[in-house]
Amino acid sequence: MDHEYTLFIVDDVDANRCLIESTFGQLYDVESFDSGAACIERMAEKLPDLFMLDIDMPEMDGYALCQYIRRQPACSAVPVIFISGLDDLESRLAGYDAGGDDFIVKPIKFAELKQKVAALRRRGEDKSSLRHRLEDSDRLATLVMSNLDEYAVLVKFLRSLNACDGYREIADASLNMLKTYHLDGVLQFRLPGFELTLNVAGEVRPLEASIINQVRSLGTIATYKNRTAFNFDRVSLLVNNMPLDDPDLCGRLRDHLAIAAETVDAKLQATLTCQESAGTKAEIAGLLHALSNTVHAFSEKYERARYQGSDTMRTMLADLDAEFSSLGMLEAHEESVRQIIRSKTDQLIEIFDFSAETQRTLNDLSARLGRTLKPS
Repeated sequence: MDHEYTLFIVDDVDANRCLIESTFGQLYDVESFDSGAACIERMAEKLPDLFMLDIDMPEMDGYALCQYIRRQPACSAVPVIFISGLDDLESRLAGYDAGGDDFIVKPIKFAELKQKVAALRRRGEDKSSLRHRLEDSDRLATLVMSNLDEYAVLVKFLRSLNACDGYREIADASLNMLKTYHLDGVLQFRLPGFELTLNVAGEVRPLEASIINQVRSLGTIATYKNRTAFNFDRVSLLVNNMPLDDPDLCGRLRDHLAIAAETVDAKLQATLTCQESAGTKAEIAGLLHALSNTVHAFSEKYERARYQGSDTMRTMLADLDAEFSSLGMLEAHEESVRQIIRSKTDQLIEIFDFSAETQRTLNDLSARLGRTLKPS
């Protein structure tokens, strides 16, 4: 058992608590409580490394308990996993607003829950260095925002897309734009065989990923309270903190972000097209190499065939001379037969002598393919 990692389980149903305790009790230090009040009382003495909260509880539900936890400076960053029998967008958004990190739907799949606990633990171990990087990013964003107005931020972002070569660079540029606007959000790219989901901190919580997977089907621009989603074929951008208290600013930002998201979608398509073009060129280069080898092999094979044909003709004439001596033919008749054989053999060779034309055709095709591969 790992006594250095502690789980607090809060559920008003005894059977549920016992089942979770039996699953994790051999792995971690586990304490369970039948109410939010009992958990809060214990928190005055000890803080866990992770909370598992049932949502539907009397007096204080899981959302309210999570909000209380987040208000405590000492455990504001402790991971919280909600456990619920509901699997709808409203419940997940409520858990997200309360500060949850993940959401498990009953009946619990304990193999999945173990993986999520392990993943949250790894994330917690890296959080200190991540917090320093975020603080640096926030200072930089504040400095940039103080010197640039909203339009300049958008123009700078659109220009920066031209220098982006890969999908991660495009994502970083998009998220930096959000940070410059002092916005928090999640970005998702969807490409053939590839999906990338990131937030402004660089790491997406499972609950965030599940939410953007649901809102990406709500239309091109969808608004829910202070959230706005921008959805296009290859990209979705979910902003979590639109400034509703300033309608004019909110409207301007919505317009800017719609332009930015649509431009990112076009950039992704262009990047995908370039990659496909590069793959096609590589395939043509391979075919060109194979064609060159074929031309060379054909030339060598044909020359050997010509030599063997000539040698066979000489052998055949020598065999005829030997046969003529036994037939008792007149010399004039023998010569006539020889001339007929030579003439017809030469005609036959000439009929099949198209090697030069074939080689020219293959060489021309090879040259054309080579020119296709050259950059314009």
